[in-house]
Amino acid sequence: MEEYPTPIRIILLLKKNKYMSLEELASSLSITKMAVLNHITVLEQNGSVGRKTVKKNVGRPSYIFYATENADRNLGNVSDAMLDDFMNFMKITGHEKIIEEFLKDRYSKVKSEYAGDMVGKDLDAKVRKLALLRQESGYYPELKKSQENYEMVEYNCPILAISKHFGIACSMETNMFENVLDAEVKSTHRQVNGYGACRFLISKNGKE
Repeated sequence: MEEYPTPIRIILLLKKNKYMSLEELASSLSITKMAVLNHITVLEQNGSVGRKTVKKNVGRPSYIFYATENADRNLGNVSDAMLDDFMNFMKITGHEKIIEEFLKDRYSKVKSEYAGDMVGKDLDAKVRKLALLRQESGYYPELKKSQENYEMVEYNCPILAISKHFGIACSMETNMFENVLDAEVKSTHRQVNGYGACRFLISKNGKE
């Protein structure tokens, strides 16, 4: 997460932790509270961040900050109102199959691209390469390893508007991960279901 610009890191931290104070953000980012506040001000102006008042028994009330629904657009989502309307139009006019065929074609191409980068790599190298590829595509992943298992959390979904209407996109994505990694992949959280991120648990293929 350290490689991302500070405004993006603020949004990712808020999506990860839901609510954070100015002090907590400054500590996590290793910058001053004033520097955080300057970024927060801009993010509030563009609608990416909101704040809530926390009353104290003594002294002035303080604030905690959170990522709004508009924060995803600041991360590069294409889930704008027009695309959402288009997806709804395709459904109500009976053209779901066209979108499903498009998704199948898209994931087939992505799988081929990803697979080419996995040749000759062990699972550890494959997972790290996958995280890098997802980062380049705007998914803002965070990767953790525990013994031989991996947890990949993606804080942005560039195709959220499509996934909201066509849940098959999520299952196709998970299957694509399994194919290119030759591993077991379980999806435990999805932004389309109201979570702040998509979470994948990756482990060695039980068939090995």
